[in-house]
Amino acid sequence: EKPYQCAVCQARFAQPSQLKIHTRSHTGEKPYICEDCGACFADRGKLTAHKRTHTGERLFRCDVCGKHFATNEYLKCHKRCHLGAKPYKCQVCGKTFGLRASLAQHSNVHAETRPYFCEQCGKTFTQQGALRRHQRIHTGEKPYKCETCSQTFANRCNLKSHQRHVHSSERHFPCELCGKKFKRKKDVKRHILQVHEGGGERHQCQQCGKGLSSKTALRLHERTHTGDKPYGCTECEAKFSQPSALKTHMRIHTGEKPFVCDECGARFTQNHMLIYHKRCHTGERPYCCDQCGKQFTQLNALQRHHRIHTGEKPFMCNACGRTFTDKSTLRRH
Repeated sequence: EKPYQCAVCQARFAQPSQLKIHTRSHTGEKPYICEDCGACFADRGKLTAHKRTHTGERLFRCDVCGKHFATNEYLKCHKRCHLGAKPYKCQVCGKTFGLRASLAQHSNVHAETRPYFCEQCGKTFTQQGALRRHQRIHTGEKPYKCETCSQTFANRCNLKSHQRHVHSSERHFPCELCGKKFKRKKDVKRHILQVHEGGGERHQCQQCGKGLSSKTALRLHERTHTGDKPYGCTECEAKFSQPSALKTHMRIHTGEKPFVCDECGARFTQNHMLIYHKRCHTGERPYCCDQCGKQFTQLNALQRHHRIHTGEKPFMCNACGRTFTDKSTLRRH
């Protein structure tokens, strides 16, 4: 029996203390403060666990990858990365989550009340933290500072993105013409323009008018209109418009997984899959919703989430005409 109900999201709890702690996920209240660094927490247990980051104490070991954690709860959350488990289900829309905190944050989407009000523009929010982040648009406050170059940012997401793209030695974006990798997409575009074309001449697609920086890039682009797929797999009937796509596909047959996680040893066929996986270990969520502050590991997850705010439902059932915000909900229907 769970007689104690949250007035914001209708979640139920067996004890009033549990409800009190849960309510802080909506109010943003964090009364427990670390004396070493000033970090704030909603409950005492999280503060106790956090203090171990200063002492270095990690008592709980993952038997899959050997990584150690400060608390058993952190270990259990980590293991879901290996299992893909999502035990926390939203009672309103059925969406599932790997972390209870993620479910609590998601519940704000369904909350009817938006008690936090911006006095500058009138916009309302479900969380106090989301209001604070929004207000920086008006105040110009940028409290997050890069330790490398001292550039400041309005939110942690932008700081992490800056550090990853500007200061990180990792190069995630390959040139589709020569394979050379770059830290940023715009660096790839500049490289193609300067190296492969040797200037600023634009080659225009006759189908859609898009301008490409080289004849090779135009030829690859035109295949999106013609459907031409000249690169065929020798093992199956699959065909591809680019040799790089065929090379990636062949790993399905060969079993080759050249991209290895240095934390747990998990292997992947593509580099971007490894990048997404690593966020299970780091907790990094670089994509931030400007409406409610919820953070995501992948851009497409943020785009799907945005539809909750916009009301967009682009996926339609051919049988009854009902529309849905995402493909998975359509399939379940």
